[in-house]
Amino acid sequence: MSLFDRISSMKRNEAPSLRSWLADLQDHEILTLDQPTDIDYLPTALVLELERQGRDPVVVIDNPDGFTMPVVSNLFASRERIARFCGVEPGKFHERWAQAAEKTIAPRLVESGPVHDHVIQGDELDIGALPISRHFEKDAGRYIGSGILICKDPDTGVRNLSYQRLQLKGPNRLGASLHSRGHIWEHLSRCAARGKNLEVAIVIGVHPAINLAAAAKVAMEVDELDIAGGLLGQPVDLVKCKTIEVEVPAWAEMVIEGEILAGVEEEEGPFGEYTGYSTYRSTKNVFVAKAITHRERPIFHDIIPGFSAEHLLLGRSSKEAHVVMRLREMVPNLKAVNWPKSGTHFHAYMSLKKSAEGQPNHAMMLLMGLDPYIKLVVAVDEDVDVFNQDEVMWALATRFQADTDMFCVPNALCNQLDPSSRNGTSAKLALDATAPMNWDVERAVLPESAQKWARETLTSIR
Repeated sequence: MSLFDRISSMKRNEAPSLRSWLADLQDHEILTLDQPTDIDYLPTALVLELERQGRDPVVVIDNPDGFTMPVVSNLFASRERIARFCGVEPGKFHERWAQAAEKTIAPRLVESGPVHDHVIQGDELDIGALPISRHFEKDAGRYIGSGILICKDPDTGVRNLSYQRLQLKGPNRLGASLHSRGHIWEHLSRCAARGKNLEVAIVIGVHPAINLAAAAKVAMEVDELDIAGGLLGQPVDLVKCKTIEVEVPAWAEMVIEGEILAGVEEEEGPFGEYTGYSTYRSTKNVFVAKAITHRERPIFHDIIPGFSAEHLLLGRSSKEAHVVMRLREMVPNLKAVNWPKSGTHFHAYMSLKKSAEGQPNHAMMLLMGLDPYIKLVVAVDEDVDVFNQDEVMWALATRFQADTDMFCVPNALCNQLDPSSRNGTSAKLALDATAPMNWDVERAVLPESAQKWARETLTSIR
């Protein structure tokens, strides 16, 4: 029986989970491979080829060669789907995120959950039995890129959710790079100062709203599961792990329980990162597993790494929402901001209803301050669609002069995975492609009635 045959007939009392969301997909949104499929390189090649063709279905590999559980990927390749994860229409995700961040819902602890249907420990524990892919030729091995790492602040006990790349090294051993230098890095540092390891649960396969919350950059005192509850409109059910003092989503597909070792380093990498380059940069940490727990007939969720649409969209959707929310507090005439795929996380286009000279420069400085990854910002007028790169380039061609309409910030903080960075710093370039206030040139436009007729006519003759 295929994956979708199983989940389409599942009980309706399923809480929000990966399965409940998959069960609501329409047939045209799914691409299923039922023949035996090698999971090294082929799933990645398939998703990237779909992207080149302008297609973004959820990909299901029902029969990964040599493994017993199906693999699901490409969930986050579509902005429309990301909005649906949170129950809103396309274009409304930023507002929904703002609501969830303001009105969080704390998770609730329950006694048991499907994630504990099976508990594997001791000699039977083998992470390599999971259908973990090798994605790119230069990858040092098979990598988990979809695991949500859950740990606790060693002083306050507040949970932290994050993504870190995880290289399979043995039945109970993973190499980890905490290169984000985020909260988990800081938690490990404090544990190491006390001679203790950091307990971590690696969670694979949850409702996509939890994935989105895990990608958020929030204050250390914020539990991302509170935001996930806000997005879902109800608490996330949690259960206690079997071997460590960490709580995990009760309806997750699987959890790898264990510790990141204090003061232990091993070579890790290279790995194909979001920049489109294979990188050796790593913090060289080591995770040792104590147990694997999983649902009956689990589903393995994979996120295609590298320069894939889903990797980039997952990584920046919550950031976009947070940054736009903060930016609008200072720039109320802001219309839209887009981080185009071509710029990975390093470029952004913003549009605004300009009411004074200097406003675009003010807005671009604020944006670069809110998002240290950004190296290039282009500001355009509200009539330019920032989600259409041709329109942005047209505005640069016709409304921009290099001697007066740009400024550069040298030696600013950036992301260290940028291969062109210099010891974690980069120059930031801002381009003002808005028209001057005394602009006396009008854009050539068609009547909306004519545009509507053209759309309807072409639709009718397909």
